[in-house]
Amino acid sequence: CGYAHFVPLDELDNHDLTTKLGPNALELTADDLRAMLNGRRGRIKSFLLNQARIAGIGNFYIHDILFLARLHPLRQINTLSDAEIDALARAIHDGLQPAIDKGGAFYELNLYGGKGDFTMDDILVGYKEDQPCPVCSTPIEKIKTGSTSSFICPCCQPLEGDPAK
Repeated sequence: CGYAHFVPLDELDNHDLTTKLGPNALELTADDLRAMLNGRRGRIKSFLLNQARIAGIGNFYIHDILFLARLHPLRQINTLSDAEIDALARAIHDGLQPAIDKGGAFYELNLYGGKGDFTMDDILVGYKEDQPCPVCSTPIEKIKTGSTSSFICPCCQPLEGDPAK
């Protein structure tokens, strides 16, 4: 079960649920993202999933977003170059827009109770352990990233600067 709240645009800043949300992921520019990441530490995946920082990126979508940006989920924020942040800003849009175009994910319901048409066939690397990377054919790996798992192409998304390597 879910619920919907109607809140006039000029009252979003005062609504209990929306005051806790960061900016809409699809409205972020590379400059916005750069400003948000400036001086931060921590892992990029954790930052992107924090709805108080950026609203709209869920665990279902994060794997492909990071793949499109060619970033490892454990990558430290303070090691990202301007070019990588530019690529990440593009990847956020390119990773979310196909699901929006298809009315959301197959498990999500719209306001009328209809399911989205974005299916596992539309996913690039997420949840596709041992299947070939769509770019280089290297098998996709499932790795532990904190309390969650991530799906990556170890060739396209190397963990640069990893002291364990």
